[in-house]
Amino acid sequence: MKMYIIRHGQTPWNARKCLQGRSDVDLNENGIYLAELTGKALRDVPFAMAFTSPLIRAKHTAQCILAGREVPIIEDERLIEISFGIYEGCCYTEENRQVPQQWIENFFHAPQDYVAAPGGESLDDVEKRTRDFMEDICSRKELQDKTILVSTHGCALRGLLNSIRESNREDYWHGGVSKNCAVSIVTCNRGEKPVLVEENHIYY
Repeated sequence: MKMYIIRHGQTPWNARKCLQGRSDVDLNENGIYLAELTGKALRDVPFAMAFTSPLIRAKHTAQCILAGREVPIIEDERLIEISFGIYEGCCYTEENRQVPQQWIENFFHAPQDYVAAPGGESLDDVEKRTRDFMEDICSRKELQDKTILVSTHGCALRGLLNSIRESNREDYWHGGVSKNCAVSIVTCNRGEKPVLVEENHIYY
């Protein structure tokens, strides 16, 4: 199996540096453009099916990439973004910070000290469900000779990749949040450990 894992295209909230989490925000014009460019670059990849987070920004990205193809797109809750609880929709820029500075610093730069906001989700929970997705998909006999697309989010994508490599919580982000429409490629043979072949490839 070959798996192309992509972070969704840009949204208005991405542009303003606001926390989206489970908020259902669609792509902006630039996000659609980036997804379409990525789709053109991947036009010769023989995708058999796609799995996507149920949130519109991830679904729309998958639709842009697979435009003109008869490829089934399946929603999977395990690919949804981390919930930021009461801080959803809040911005975190220096000039417009609406969340506690230490809290947001921990999330991006000291994840080992990150504590979920009230009503939010922990990184432990994100890693558990994304690992479950990866193990499930890689074990499916009917997908062993297939190429699939996985459309997800920044934090959830990190959970997926961290599930197949040895890493400590301190290194959760492994160099930073993936850019919008960045693609990582994983190969997996049933019964064997998945292999990360390429990470955060940009096609624009």
